[in-house]
Amino acid sequence: MEAHKQSLIHQLNLAVQSIRCILEQVTEQQLDLQPMAHKRSLRDMLAHLTLICAADLHIMNEATQTDMDRFYEEHTPHTIEEMKETLADAHQSLVEAMRSWSEEHWLEIKTAYWGVAYSRFEWMLEIILHLAHHRGQLFTLLCEHAAEPKIVMFE
Repeated sequence: MEAHKQSLIHQLNLAVQSIRCILEQVTEQQLDLQPMAHKRSLRDMLAHLTLICAADLHIMNEATQTDMDRFYEEHTPHTIEEMKETLADAHQSLVEAMRSWSEEHWLEIKTAYWGVAYSRFEWMLEIILHLAHHRGQLFTLLCEHAAEPKIVMFE
C-alpha cells in the first residue's frame, strides 16, 4: 500500500499546486464574476475548491449532513488570501491523515451521510477527482470570462 499511498499523495499535491497557481493569478474583481445565472460565482467555486481536502476528509470520517452544514458555515473563505490559507491548511491536514493510516485503515469502508460507502483508498480517488473536476470548470470559466490561467494541469 505504501507505493499506492505515495502515488495518491503525489497526484493530490499536483492538483493542489495547480489550484494554488490559479489563486495567484485571479483578482478580487474576477471573483465576483458569475458567468451563468443560478450557478456559483468564481468566488463561490474557488471557496468550495479550497475546502475540498478538509470537507471531503470530514465526509470520509462519517460526518453528518448537519456537521457538514456547520463546517461550511464556519470555514468558507471569502478573500483570495483566506482561500490560499484554507487550501494550504486543508491540504496539509489531509496529507498528514493519509500518512498516519495503516493498511487496514486504507481498506476500511467509510459511509457518507448520503449512503455511499467506499474504502479510504476509494475516498482519496474521489477527492482527487473532485479537485480535478472543479479545477477544470474554473479553468474553462476563467478562459472564457477573464484570462487564461498560466498553469500546468497535468504532468
